[in-house]
Amino acid sequence: MQQRRSHKKSRRGCLNCKKWHTKCDESGPPCNNCALRNAKCEYAWQKDARSAALVQARKSSSSSGSGSGGEPGDSDGLATKECRRMLELELMHYWSTTTYESLCSGPDDGHYMQFIMPQEALRYDFLLNGIFVSAALHRSTMVPQRQARGYFNVAMELYDKASRSFRKQLAKMNSTNYHVLYIYSSMTAFINIAFSQCNFTEGSELNTFSTVTVAFELLNGSVSIATTDLQRLLDSPVPLRAYLGHGNATNIALPNDTLMALFRLQNLNELYHSSQYTISTPPLSDDLSIVTTPQSDTTVAATQAMGARPWDVAIKLLTLCFKEEQRALLRGYAFIFPGGAGPDFTTAIKASDPMALLIMMHWTVLVERAGLQFWWAKNLGKRLAVGIWKAMQLFSPRSPSMALLTPEWGESLSWVCSQLDIPSFVGA
Repeated sequence: MQQRRSHKKSRRGCLNCKKWHTKCDESGPPCNNCALRNAKCEYAWQKDARSAALVQARKSSSSSGSGSGGEPGDSDGLATKECRRMLELELMHYWSTTTYESLCSGPDDGHYMQFIMPQEALRYDFLLNGIFVSAALHRSTMVPQRQARGYFNVAMELYDKASRSFRKQLAKMNSTNYHVLYIYSSMTAFINIAFSQCNFTEGSELNTFSTVTVAFELLNGSVSIATTDLQRLLDSPVPLRAYLGHGNATNIALPNDTLMALFRLQNLNELYHSSQYTISTPPLSDDLSIVTTPQSDTTVAATQAMGARPWDVAIKLLTLCFKEEQRALLRGYAFIFPGGAGPDFTTAIKASDPMALLIMMHWTVLVERAGLQFWWAKNLGKRLAVGIWKAMQLFSPRSPSMALLTPEWGESLSWVCSQLDIPSFVGA
């Protein structure tokens, strides 16, 4: 039997560190762990009169030195005001010199991200904290693990604050804060993906799949904000007009294997739905039905699609994303796919609809390529594809569609694996 490794215990650590099962440095209150997490630091021995007097002295000293000078967000701070200011200066510097580039797709984005966003952030604390979160997560990928955990915890705390403030502002959306709410809502999707990038372990691919599904919902929300008053958004400082000329790359030639993969995907989509609607509805029905049992009267969801099924819309948009990636005028064009595919397609993914998951799996090929340019998407395509495959196995329908039983279904899975350079799922 393996003996437990001996280690020096923190006998006089704070109550929070004991609860978290982390080693306390006993330097508080607050200790470093509590200061980083913005938690109230308490010690069991504080009941002693001498310790209580020391705590009171520290409180008095802190209050006497904080008579002037505000700070963004809540006044409690993550640590002392001085440490907080230094951390914020570091993160803002990192954003304006490095991190901002990882959210730029075209040449017009740079000026907005590097200069205009920080200026707007001085007026809106949720955007300021969003910048800090992005920079902290980026820093956590660049430093040793011990330091990385500190940046990650800071990002978690600030993201919670930013989210609360954003929700309040969203309820009061007007012509002044409209474009700021839009840009932050877009940022949150990539921030969520970045959290999974900074905090994943072997075998956590299902968590990656869940995280990216949340990102789909967030980008759907961003699109909803944009369409509230698109003309006002186009007239705002957000460089959105540059994107209007893209997505029409119909004359771009794709590699033969990619063309065959997309053609096969379209055929599977037609077979998948025709087999499900054979009895209950006509094959060309526009009803959005996510069915777990063919010809069943009960569906997971049923909504009326406008002109086309969400799966059809998703495949057409995916084809455009492959063509724009081939044209290479904008970096990361593939990330318009979650918002562009629409909320009905996201609903299908959340319901683990096999066809929606197969389409999403083809999208991971573009995500993996984008990971070569964006730190927050590095190796994301591979992890996401494995997560989708696991979701397929966990939530497979009791009576699968005929499309799932065809050789073409296995060929589609094999093509994705070959593009990602991972072992084939077929026969696994």
